[in-house]
Amino acid sequence: MREMKTVLKTFAAVSGLILLIVSFLQAGSDFKTIDTAQLHALVMDNAYRLEGGRPQPFTIVDARTGEEYDEAHVLSAINIQEKDFEKARDLLPKDKTVLLVVYDNGPESGTSGKWAEKAAAAGYANIAIYSEGFPAWKKNRMPAAPLGL
Repeated sequence: MREMKTVLKTFAAVSGLILLIVSFLQAGSDFKTIDTAQLHALVMDNAYRLEGGRPQPFTIVDARTGEEYDEAHVLSAINIQEKDFEKARDLLPKDKTVLLVVYDNGPESGTSGKWAEKAAAAGYANIAIYSEGFPAWKKNRMPAAPLGL
């Protein structure tokens, strides 16, 4: 019986620690996440709108380095690095309710989350993170610029 109490106390302590870690990791991450299929649909919508001379209802932001962006990026994305957010804010829509979709090099990078935090602090209210990142985009042979990738 005593061993059972010890096991239960240990289990409760470990469970509490796990919940604490999970809540810490999720703190500040109130951003929507989208996957490759969802981003692809947005990119296609952007292409059709541009072709028809209609405004884009969202902006896709590549938060990677300028060199990475120049090499290849999601079609119709603009490049604003997290470290240059303040200097490049004029590239973002004036309407702060417009959807901003940000991506980086994938889940291990963490850059898009930092970028999203800065955008939220600047008053943008509709932010989504393409959590799979550009490597997954490229691996799935999605539309990228420069064209032909």
